[in-house]
Amino acid sequence: MGQRRAVVWIVSAAVTGVLLAGCADRGPGAAQSPGRTASGSASTPTRSTTPSPTASATTVDAAELTSLTQQVATPLQIVVSGTGTDQISAGRISTPTAWSTLKVPIAIAALSRGTADIDDVKEAITISDNDAAIRLWNSLGSGEGAADTVQSVLSAHGDADTTVLPDAKVDPDEPFGMTQWQADDQARFTDWLACATDPSARTVRSYMGQIDSSQQFGLAGIHPSMVKAGWGDEDSGQYTVRQMAVLPHDDGYSVVTFIAQGDSEASVDRTVQEVGKWISARSSQLPLRHC
Repeated sequence: MGQRRAVVWIVSAAVTGVLLAGCADRGPGAAQSPGRTASGSASTPTRSTTPSPTASATTVDAAELTSLTQQVATPLQIVVSGTGTDQISAGRISTPTAWSTLKVPIAIAALSRGTADIDDVKEAITISDNDAAIRLWNSLGSGEGAADTVQSVLSAHGDADTTVLPDAKVDPDEPFGMTQWQADDQARFTDWLACATDPSARTVRSYMGQIDSSQQFGLAGIHPSMVKAGWGDEDSGQYTVRQMAVLPHDDGYSVVTFIAQGDSEASVDRTVQEVGKWISARSSQLPLRHC
């Protein structure tokens, strides 16, 4: 996707043998930052049959997440999957811009529709290439058609609340990535992705596990992990970094999504690193789920 002021998007991760794959994104010109970058008329992708996850007990609770949000350098919203459909969460970000994390459902939609060039899928996920993401978007018809198709992927798989923006409603160089994607909605979608048997989802997962080493920050610094990240400058002047992650451990997995936002890139990056370290130290205490 095109740059917005100095906007780039993120993805990074490492894959485990028995579960999915992870990702994080990064756009052109982001070499100095901890990994980031950007992003038809189509039928609704078919819902895949996915086993309902089961869950095990955990010691991490909402109070601990709240404590984390109070310790980090910037405002933070974080969600961890809990038992069944429950979520453990803390914090709130008022402008949860999707940035490059929307590349995940875009790639799944294009693969499901049969319009994707596999090299574009790989580049959009593994190096978060903006041009590749735009080609996938355009293969769905661009504009309202693409937005409706990507939104149908979200609504069919856990997120019935998000409205995907068509590029006609925003500046030409910053289309679908300006979609507002709440962390809890993203967590529900990511939970589906963790166990999805759909070939399109499995392909995207596999590339999410082949992220460039330069982008292994935050949750992507946990190995194994399946992560996609995004970042950018908000119209308010705030800077945002976010990640969606599947973290395999103890023969199961945990889903974590977060959004960090602050006045400076440096302070937000500190928060991202702190979140990665905090989650890594408590991986065995996170909600453990099985496909």
